[in-house]
Amino acid sequence: MENKEKIKKGIKIRLIVMSLSTVLPILLLIFFELPFFKDQLVVYKDIEVLRYAIFVLLEGYIGFKIYRYIRFLSDSEYADLFVLRKNDERLNFIRLKTNALAIKIFIYVDGIALITAGFLNAAVFYTLLSVMGAVLLIYSGVYIYYSKKY
Repeated sequence: MENKEKIKKGIKIRLIVMSLSTVLPILLLIFFELPFFKDQLVVYKDIEVLRYAIFVLLEGYIGFKIYRYIRFLSDSEYADLFVLRKNDERLNFIRLKTNALAIKIFIYVDGIALITAGFLNAAVFYTLLSVMGAVLLIYSGVYIYYSKKY
């Protein structure tokens, strides 16, 4: 029961954060629609459609997470199932292995894309290089954090 109360406290904090984070994509969308940015930036039609599609997907994901958090707080049966799944060792092991494999595959694919972009376009090359650097930096930070913690 103590674990359920601890998870409930974390869910309340996440609910507040996710509720506030629904505002950020809306503010960004409004911000980039201002006349100053419309004059400075050249936005192609296909990118504009993609931008709205990403906006809808992001807001949908945030809405789904908020729904799950509210359901956890209001439905005790769902909360018990949630706690059971969160503490299941088999599911945690599968999640751990999946995340590790996904990071490795991303690094390999990004490396191949870096090699290819090096021959085609410098801007794409530097963008991919910065993404790979950010992923490796985040991965290293998380690894150091958990190696100290456990």
